[in-house]
Amino acid sequence: MKAIVTFLSVILISLVACERGNDQGLLPYLTSALPGDHIQDMEIDNNNIFYFVTSEIDTSVDIPMWSSSLPSRFYLSRRVSEFEKFEVVDDNYITINEILFDNNNYLWALNAKVVYFRNGETNEKIIELPDDYGLFQFITVDHDNNIWVGGLRTGLYKIDNQRNITLYNTENSMLPTNSMTNIHIDSSNNKWIALWNNKGVLEITKDNWIFHNSANSNITSQNIWCIVTDKEDNVWVGTGHDDENQSLMKYDGQNWEIVNPKNDNNELVKGTVRKLYSDRNKIYIVSENVENMAFSSNELLTFEGEAWNKIYNIPEDDRIEDLKIDYYRELVWIRTLNKGIFKIPIQ
Repeated sequence: MKAIVTFLSVILISLVACERGNDQGLLPYLTSALPGDHIQDMEIDNNNIFYFVTSEIDTSVDIPMWSSSLPSRFYLSRRVSEFEKFEVVDDNYITINEILFDNNNYLWALNAKVVYFRNGETNEKIIELPDDYGLFQFITVDHDNNIWVGGLRTGLYKIDNQRNITLYNTENSMLPTNSMTNIHIDSSNNKWIALWNNKGVLEITKDNWIFHNSANSNITSQNIWCIVTDKEDNVWVGTGHDDENQSLMKYDGQNWEIVNPKNDNNELVKGTVRKLYSDRNKIYIVSENVENMAFSSNELLTFEGEAWNKIYNIPEDDRIEDLKIDYYRELVWIRTLNKGIFKIPIQ
């Protein structure tokens, strides 16, 4: 039996204040062992239990001399609360990029080529893309428990409660492209999909498909990376290529307008808005800068009404991979690429 030789420290940060000059510094809440040495994803199920997917290089596998890749082993773990021990659910889990719990608390998983449904201890393949056909980018669930999946050259998939699959693409629907980067389900169960190739945004309201693009509106002609709605149902999209004047836009139901991200000193924040999230009060903006075609730094900002703020003590030199809004604990969990998971209070 292969021994676990590496442990991952999960650093939890408690921030009392977010204003500059009033930071508490790094406050390790506790350090607990997870199998593996890299966090692939973190999710919270409908019973408020933490789930983690972690990975490590699988040293039990013989690697051919001609191979250019290293085999990995994946683990699925859970934790009832942030203070209890981890339980390893599956020590030989499937290779995944993202996990999701549907409205019935069933676990779904996604990698670049496959959508899985966990049935008991079995991971069933629901969709598998051919080797030469596309890469999945996102998975989400709507209010009717339909699963939506899409990505680059994949088309848009809908999986219903009986796991029936519908594929929308350029041949059988109004889609202008088979590539998309992000999806968001708003409070009214409308679907907002960021389309690739400068095609704008698709809004699906019941059976109506509405396209917002630079030909019929003043939405940006640049690619859109992320999309979210706020408490007033305004739509926000992240865009840009290190262009401070085109990195964030808002749609109020009538018009698209450019919004310049700022920090708590009212200074413009330059970068590409790669990720957007929303809680009951504000939106969270991840603004990313690159140098020499590679990640350089990112900043985590919030916006509430007219007030901008910057979240300090989140490492700017490590990519922010994801945020989870935890209403049960009134916390936001921030997963970074290499430096663990942090938390801040929902204020």
